[in-house]
Amino acid sequence: MDKSPAFVAAQYGTTRHPFRRSLPRHVLRELPKQEPEVVAAIRRAEQRLREMEVRSEPVNLKRITMQDVRDFLIAYCACFMAVMAFIA
Repeated sequence: MDKSPAFVAAQYGTTRHPFRRSLPRHVLRELPKQEPEVVAAIRRAEQRLREMEVRSEPVNLKRITMQDVRDFLIAYCACFMAVMAFIA
């Protein structure tokens, strides 16, 4: 097997672009593959997340108070003024 720089570059598909051709060889090496334990842990975490109930209860519109409306309007106006000051 030929270990010349041209062969190594062709191995990673870098000979066709001048920028990638100019990069050092260690930059173009393949990324390490994950170990089986890591892959298994990721799958277990994904499965636990699917099984969990992560949604909150729906908002009851009767429970929204005037203080909630005031807080929303204050935050909305503050953000609007900040954006207008940034644009101006």
